[in-house]
Amino acid sequence: MRDMTRVSILFLSSICFIIILNLTTFSGCDTVKEKHYTVGIINPSTGLEEVVRGFRSGMEEHGYHEGKNITYLYAGPLDSTDRVDPAIDEMLANKVDLIYSLTTPVTKKLKEALTGKEVPGVFGPVFDPVFSGIVESMTRPGGMLTGVSVRGSTPKALEYLHKVAPGVKHVYVPFHFTDDAAFATVEDLRKAAAKLDIQITTENISNAQELENALAHVPDDADALWMTCSHLLFSNVDKIVGAALSSKIPSASSTQSPNRKGIVVAYGESDFQLGKQVSRLAHTILRGTPPSALPVETADFFLRIDLKAAQALGINVPGNILRQANYIDR
Repeated sequence: MRDMTRVSILFLSSICFIIILNLTTFSGCDTVKEKHYTVGIINPSTGLEEVVRGFRSGMEEHGYHEGKNITYLYAGPLDSTDRVDPAIDEMLANKVDLIYSLTTPVTKKLKEALTGKEVPGVFGPVFDPVFSGIVESMTRPGGMLTGVSVRGSTPKALEYLHKVAPGVKHVYVPFHFTDDAAFATVEDLRKAAAKLDIQITTENISNAQELENALAHVPDDADALWMTCSHLLFSNVDKIVGAALSSKIPSASSTQSPNRKGIVVAYGESDFQLGKQVSRLAHTILRGTPPSALPVETADFFLRIDLKAAQALGINVPGNILRQANYIDR
């Protein structure tokens, strides 16, 4: 009997030891430090800093705190596409967990750099990633990239301009003809203008000096000046607004931001909200979902009216348009 009791005690002791060992092991899992992420950001334009701010704010909301569990490799706007490739190379050398690219030209370079690599990327704004060959389709992007597209606001933006200034019959459009986003914007603008019987005159530009020359020669019969989706124009908003005011005509755009003061009618994505939208995709990727499994999203669009700029031109913005506006600059 004593032997049976001794065996029972030994058996129970062994069970208790195993349980305690397991509890110790599992409790140790909770003390494992959270992974520290490194994210590279490539922004070619000072005019897109609000997008970056929105992205970082969104990442903070998702639990990524700079200096604690995330490091950003971001030296500010590059202001030149010539600096993009070296920036990507530096990020890859630093073994980043993800690269975030802004604009179509930068994202096309990123796609090329990531070919054959396991580093994921996320983009936004990109005007039309399918048109630009960045992804295979909106629902099945393929490869190592996904993000946010901003195409779709141009027809409505022109409609709003026409309602705010019904006399507009001729719109002048300087555009960066080698930029896919600008090219596609003009394509959409022409189709929308044909329905409203509005003439579109374009001026091809490829750099800041050519933009200045184009703005110095706005056609005398132009009724409005259009800012296309292009990082070259985003970096020169003041010059575009100044040229419109000098010609006493309104400016309009199918992209909007509080940093672009003076654009009378703007209907398009909100830079800050776009950045937050991209951050959600980045968070999903960092948690293990491959970019190829995440459909490309379309940005939400908002109407911004610069009432002060309109009044300076003697334009009386209809009350029903003001009521539809998401943002009014007074």
